[in-house]
Amino acid sequence: MDKRKDTILSFLKASGHASLADVAAHLEVSKQGALRHLEALLGEGLVEKGNESHVGPGRPEHVYRLTAAAAEHFPHAHRELAGELVKFMGAAQLERFFTERAARTEAALAAELAGLSLEQKVRRLGELAGATGHMTEVIENADGTLAIRHCNCPIGDVAAETGHPCHREQSMYERLLGAEVERTTWLANADAACTYVIRTK
Repeated sequence: MDKRKDTILSFLKASGHASLADVAAHLEVSKQGALRHLEALLGEGLVEKGNESHVGPGRPEHVYRLTAAAAEHFPHAHRELAGELVKFMGAAQLERFFTERAARTEAALAAELAGLSLEQKVRRLGELAGATGHMTEVIENADGTLAIRHCNCPIGDVAAETGHPCHREQSMYERLLGAEVERTTWLANADAACTYVIRTK
């Protein structure tokens, strides 16, 4: 698969869905150029075109999203290993493991964020999450809030089954940022991403 098709797949996984204009802007090509790649992905069964229209500037456009078959194009062997570990470890062991893991993570992140402004902290958190295997983006919402969106979670299956890896994440973000944080979407609920909205005002 060529690089631009891979880029589209990664973009759609991170964003959940996108219009033709969104894809063209991300690729930095014309709409016609982006459409050629999207049509190829449609033909391969990796992308589908939604019936709903994209709402935004300009004329309404259909939106594109990944199909279930596209999941095979992203790394997933780590998920199988994580699933095996969950079955091997007892509930108490899992709780202890993820409690200690969360404490180590928070300590490391606090050191990285020291001295930064709130917005700088949010953006740095996004960068650091990307380095751990998440596909992460920081979004500026129209109401002035910022949001951190995690996709392709390295341990998503464990989170869905036990809740252990991420049920502390929201409170950890609040402590690190010193701001109210609301989780509005969760991968374990079949959402496209885990989204944490930071109330900056």
